[in-house]
Amino acid sequence: MEFLPTISKEVIAAAGSDDWAFIYAVLEPYQDAIEEAEEEETILDQLTDDQHTLLIYDALYGQVTNGGFLQLIHNGYGQFVFDGVFIEDLGRWSLNKTAALLTKAEAIYTGHKAFLEQERELEAFSALYKEFTAFEPLDNAFYDIMDEEVARFRKYIETNLASFVKVTA
Repeated sequence: MEFLPTISKEVIAAAGSDDWAFIYAVLEPYQDAIEEAEEEETILDQLTDDQHTLLIYDALYGQVTNGGFLQLIHNGYGQFVFDGVFIEDLGRWSLNKTAALLTKAEAIYTGHKAFLEQERELEAFSALYKEFTAFEPLDNAFYDIMDEEVARFRKYIETNLASFVKVTA
């Protein structure tokens, strides 16, 4: 059984040309369903690869723009973002710059995974930014490419909208 949330034409139209307004309009029913589910796996297990890519990219973008790759890993998203399938999917979605950037970040992550995934209190985590600077150039590169890549992300969703949501009148 596949999960395919419903969204109205008005909600899509209201997003207009703002890429993130459109993406969040599509994302919101997923987030609502996951929050409302007793076990989020009941929803996550029903998702297609494209739907997983939608959710993981949202986490990637939110985490990296708020605290870089270190925050992304600290908050438990490393295993999803650095999964080869997600990186391949981004390439399939024409987010080639993001996929290339994640391939570089994956090499750092893989080489230091045990250290990076250690549980840390906030103070120790904050100190990590001075102690472990390998991701800094990649954090900066993410900012350089993000607007262009988000536009491609939206275009893929728009082109394949029926794979993400059922649009109602």
